[in-house]
Amino acid sequence: MAADPRPRFAAPDLRRFTADVLTTYGVPPEDAALGAEVLIDADLAGIESHGIAHLPWHPGYAPGFDRGIVNPAPAIAIVRDSPVAATWDADGGMGIIAGRKAMDAAIAKARATGIGMVAVRNGRHFGAAGYYAHLAAKQDMVGMAMCNVPPIANAAGGLERVFGTNPIAMAAPVEGSHAFLLDMATTAVAAGKLEIATRQGKPIPPGWAVDATGMSTPDPTILRQGGALLPLGSRLDTSSYKGYGLGLMVDILTGVLSGTGSGLFLDRAILAQGFWFAAWRIDAFRDPIEFKAEMRRMVDHIRATTPEPGVERVLIPGDPEAFARADREAHGIPLDGETIDLLGALGAKCGVPFPAPVG
Repeated sequence: MAADPRPRFAAPDLRRFTADVLTTYGVPPEDAALGAEVLIDADLAGIESHGIAHLPWHPGYAPGFDRGIVNPAPAIAIVRDSPVAATWDADGGMGIIAGRKAMDAAIAKARATGIGMVAVRNGRHFGAAGYYAHLAAKQDMVGMAMCNVPPIANAAGGLERVFGTNPIAMAAPVEGSHAFLLDMATTAVAAGKLEIATRQGKPIPPGWAVDATGMSTPDPTILRQGGALLPLGSRLDTSSYKGYGLGLMVDILTGVLSGTGSGLFLDRAILAQGFWFAAWRIDAFRDPIEFKAEMRRMVDHIRATTPEPGVERVLIPGDPEAFARADREAHGIPLDGETIDLLGALGAKCGVPFPAPVG
């Protein structure tokens, strides 16, 4: 990772830039700082498909403010509430802000009762799901986070879009180590991977996406041409019904349960999304020290297993993010040229200078 030739930028500089841009759109300063934290954390974790690159072009961010589909100062409402569960209405506000507040609320409920769950309706793009689940693991809890997305993936064996990337994240603490952190799309790949390939002028591998006729394609712009992502598993003979089923499960918890509605029927013009967050206090089930020790025993055993030819070592979910974070906190966050240009133009529009690279 340290050999990445792209210019690198200090995380604090990118957080400051992001927060300052958000405030020019009317986001309250405290919320702007929170949103910047969530967005830049994705870049620190190496999840560039959900980081600062979204700020200048994704409709959940600056363009959404311009179009009036993202509310910079929402009045988040508690629709239902109990000691262990709640439903919130995000009032069209930024998902990365409503999501952080909702996950904090789920953790607070878990701290008080042992378990906490918060569903959110009427949100916008909520960034990297793993960020929220990881918040619980930092509090010695098990955390989960999900959201639904307008349909961009075909059903298993089908030729029509019926569900979104609908990510699932789950995190758990590990003794003396970074957390176990699973953050996965229920499609074969997150749509952001196609965005990255487009920016870098690279083709996509077989099994990621198909054209309108169901034929595999290397074209990373295929979603704009009527194509679709494939479910996790890619094809029926390689178990795509599993990813398809998981995607619908997420749609039920985040869309149907929250009152947002299934992603199938959401208004694509405003890109509304539903979220679902959960936290479990480990000591409601067993001693947390014993739990974390058993987690350490498990992950150490798996990491010591034999890798297949051509693979350096076996990893645990959360390892790639931890490696990326260590590198990027020390050496800065790499950004490609197109992203730098777009951020520079956005900064000029907002009167916020884009920071210089480090080194």
